[in-house]
Amino acid sequence: MLFNSPIFLFAFAPLFFVIYFSLKPSLRNPFIVASSIAFYAWGEPSFIGVVLFSASGDWFIGNALYLANREEKRRWLLVLGICLNIGILAYFKYAGFFVDNLNDLLFNLNLTPFPAMTVALPIGVSFIVFEKITYLVDIYRRLGPPASSITSYLLYVLLFPKLLAGPIVKYHDICNQLRARTPQLEDVTEGLLRFLIGLGKKVLLADTMQEAVDQVFGLSAADLGTLNAWLGTVCFTLQIYFDFTGYSDMAIGLARMMGFRLLENFNRPYIATSITEFWRRWHISLSTWIREYLYIPLGGNRVPAWRMYCNLWLCFVLCGLWHGASWTFVLWGVFHGTLLIVDKIWWLEAQKSLPRLLNVLTTFLLVMFGWVVFRAESFDQALFYFQALLGLTSSEGTFIYLGNNVKAAMAAGLLICFLPATPWLERWKSAVVAWPWKQECQLGLALVLLVISVAKISITTFNPFMYFRF
Repeated sequence: MLFNSPIFLFAFAPLFFVIYFSLKPSLRNPFIVASSIAFYAWGEPSFIGVVLFSASGDWFIGNALYLANREEKRRWLLVLGICLNIGILAYFKYAGFFVDNLNDLLFNLNLTPFPAMTVALPIGVSFIVFEKITYLVDIYRRLGPPASSITSYLLYVLLFPKLLAGPIVKYHDICNQLRARTPQLEDVTEGLLRFLIGLGKKVLLADTMQEAVDQVFGLSAADLGTLNAWLGTVCFTLQIYFDFTGYSDMAIGLARMMGFRLLENFNRPYIATSITEFWRRWHISLSTWIREYLYIPLGGNRVPAWRMYCNLWLCFVLCGLWHGASWTFVLWGVFHGTLLIVDKIWWLEAQKSLPRLLNVLTTFLLVMFGWVVFRAESFDQALFYFQALLGLTSSEGTFIYLGNNVKAAMAAGLLICFLPATPWLERWKSAVVAWPWKQECQLGLALVLLVISVAKISITTFNPFMYFRF
């Protein structure tokens, strides 16, 4: 079940909140767990048993980890819990990828390959596994006690707003909210507003950009051309941002309506002045997870420079692989890891003498190059796409017609992304903050977005969120 589907918008969500607010506070957590199980089972009925079984194992391991006195026993329990969770991720997400690449190697060596292996990828498995690992590590680090009951732990793992595509929630950030929270009217109104804004981002901007992206990236090398290549790159850069930030807005908004305060996942990433700053603004829950649960345990900044660079590079190679079982994702991780090393060695200091606008445009260009690799289906497609981008092909390409809806969405998307980099935004924000009818106007605008979004959903092909496949 997806947030932008009619069944969720007009059946599941309204029924859920009517029942939720009619229940006594002591019954709300069990109701959320039951609803989240139904929500996930709607799309992944065969995987929900695996999630429940492995979550039960996490809870028992976490309790044993908390009560253990000997450091050696605590360490082995942590390793056991992490290995069990990584095993789930490795099997469902990477088993087929591993066998395919092994068979390619065996074929080149004239050896008998293994039978092809096809494993269905459960929705949101990467996000679920990362949060389950977070729970165990937080208990090992004694950042807090384990969940008071299996129901409380299942609430953390299965909370349906963030279940399928994040944001990745660290256990120590939400453990107190799992025990007690009191949603107020302001939480409901602010959460609803945030949800509707996210719905508009997804349906009106991201899905509209997808029309152009699919056309351009579906072209052959002979039909691509430089103009089309740049058009597709800009459109995909906007599509992936508004698709993912739209989901994050919807998730944060739904959780807020229940009384949960989830941390922000995006902070105007396309106005970053360096790749380092970009990763402080883009998919914040993932970048902070990598820093706290991978980079720092590897030594962080406390090791010699050469090792720090290797650790940073390794973290982003694994970040790329986390996004999908494909060598193009690995290359995307290599690209960003290398740029982060260049930042630390030279660029962060060198850019201080350059105008901010130039730094923003340079970073945006590098991010767009990375998105080409991210979107490409293969190395060959990425190669001929870059050749077209850089004008290294003689083909002028096939003319791609852009409808007015795509042009309007592109203009609105670029304005939303880059307006925060201008001085006019602060003046506009100051005027809005002082306006007495601000909240009413925001809700009115959000309802208009809802009507337009629903109208678009009813007449166009349904598009799932991009990050569901990760």
